[in-house]
Amino acid sequence: MPNHAELLEILLKNRGIKTEDSDKFLNPNYETDIYDPYLLKDMERACVRIFEAVEAKEKIVVYSDYDCDGIPAAVIMHDFFTKIGYENFLVYIPDRHLEGYGLNKEAVDEFIKTEVKLVITFDLGITAVEEVATATANGIDVIITDHHLPHEHIPKAYAIINPKQSDCSYPDDMLCGAGLAFKLVQGLIKKYGEYWSIQNGWEKWLLDMAGLATIADQVPLLHENRVLAYYGLKVLQKARRPGLAELLKKANVDPKNIIEDDVGFTIAPKLNAASRMDSPMRAFELLSTTDLVQAKTLATHLDKINTERKTIVAHIMKDVKHKM
Repeated sequence: MPNHAELLEILLKNRGIKTEDSDKFLNPNYETDIYDPYLLKDMERACVRIFEAVEAKEKIVVYSDYDCDGIPAAVIMHDFFTKIGYENFLVYIPDRHLEGYGLNKEAVDEFIKTEVKLVITFDLGITAVEEVATATANGIDVIITDHHLPHEHIPKAYAIINPKQSDCSYPDDMLCGAGLAFKLVQGLIKKYGEYWSIQNGWEKWLLDMAGLATIADQVPLLHENRVLAYYGLKVLQKARRPGLAELLKKANVDPKNIIEDDVGFTIAPKLNAASRMDSPMRAFELLSTTDLVQAKTLATHLDKINTERKTIVAHIMKDVKHKM
């Protein structure tokens, strides 16, 4: 039987980790293993446009997907705008059943009517060719942040942050949507943090959302993703978000001992239940609220509808087995 060191070597080899990379894999380091956000194509252009929008007090829409990647991404951007005291923005998360996935025409039409000047997408947008064209033609700039594979024709957006673009040389193309949201905030703080009086390292508090989504979205836990997940769990252990703390309490999970399985099999299903059984905004509100009463109410609600979801799934499976 192999000893501990030999077993560890076998496990690392099975995961394609070279001996010289084992220490970095086992002991991620935020200061040395996080890449410069400006290595992402269009990061400079995106950050400058957001800065200009904030300075001009333009109406901004944070438009994210309705899953456990898109919602934390929206929370990251919400927290950033809140930090700098910017209020002229709204979070828009499409209804899974009524609107479906992606940037949709009806939403864009509403943004045109309400004089939105900038839309920033998270975890979607790379296929929204027509919707972006409509927005642009009506005076709305669109910044796309998306980690999905681009098609042959990509939108003519103001800026596209997607490491899977063929002309993007970013070292890691496996970041999730919230991971890219974190990179965007990193970029904004690197360029304008002193102007906005943001203390050095503040963005690390957002790692709970980036780490949660990285684990929930099941992207490979290698390279930068591993750093986000590792330090994300450390921030989650501090239970700074009252809604998340209440949700963990209902699941009998001690935040101080939270591990990736708690994220993947306890937190994520409850958050995803919001879009499946109600509105994705309930999950967003739970993650972003600072109100203790609202936190308890939302945690109770999400826990309840997730139980209902599991009951419905069990009945469906029973019917399927019966018909087989």
